[in-house]
Amino acid sequence: MSRVFVTHEPHRVEAGQVKSLFDLTPAAEYGDIEVLMPAGSSLLSTVPMVRTMRDRLAKFSDDDYLLPVGDPSAIMAAGAIASEMNNGRVKILRWDRATRRYIVIQFDVSGRAV
Repeated sequence: MSRVFVTHEPHRVEAGQVKSLFDLTPAAEYGDIEVLMPAGSSLLSTVPMVRTMRDRLAKFSDDDYLLPVGDPSAIMAAGAIASEMNNGRVKILRWDRATRRYIVIQFDVSGRAV
């Protein structure tokens, strides 16, 4: 089964409670949603963040997707690690406001054709 890795759970704090910023359920069309870095995670300490992401992305494959939301450093780290785990290939989901759906964008940083 395909998986959709949410890079950093987008959130806001409202009345002292952490609340999700976006409804990510449309991404479930592409696979099971897994959050790499949950809301409230400290992303300033990069060693634990990278270690966590490497563990969670260890079996990233052509069947999987990244959903790049949240902190830019988490997005960058997730893309680099997923690419490393999958021979340079990564698919991301990008929200298209016009169609109100995600579209797939494929990257191959190895230089080979996608």
